[in-house]
Amino acid sequence: MEQTAEILARLDALGVAYEYHEHPPVHKALDRYDMGLDFGACVCKNLFLTTRNESAFYVLMLQAEKNADLRRLARAIGSSRLCFGSDERLFELLGQRPGMVSPLGVIHDRGRAVTVLLDVGLRGRRLCVHPSDNTKTIVLEMAGLERYLTSFGAKIIFIEP
Repeated sequence: MEQTAEILARLDALGVAYEYHEHPPVHKALDRYDMGLDFGACVCKNLFLTTRNESAFYVLMLQAEKNADLRRLARAIGSSRLCFGSDERLFELLGQRPGMVSPLGVIHDRGRAVTVLLDVGLRGRRLCVHPSDNTKTIVLEMAGLERYLTSFGAKIIFIEP
């Protein structure tokens, strides 16, 4: 089954309300505004991060307008240093390709190796999240995203990026 179909089936099974949209590819989160693809929700960007020795992996989801301070973020989660994870590890752990990182990819994290870091500023908001495909968008409430993530046993940490 295609990733998007699997994700939508899981959201449906959990009773999570969402909107589903198909559109031209979005390569940068902030491009959504120029393309009219914010759907009245908070536009987010996602980063795949790891520790230097690859002992821990993270998907960071934050408001598209924010920049992530990786040094401060590393201190906040008790790590000495964070860097961007490799394309190979991203595919191995989440079945995703660069430019299509999404916390919804935890559906493929069989070993529960990836911790999801969520911008505290996203709490209580409607979010634009792509389902591992930059030609599709799911709009849902943060509470629905949390329900989805916890249904897989994913570890979630709210942080100030």
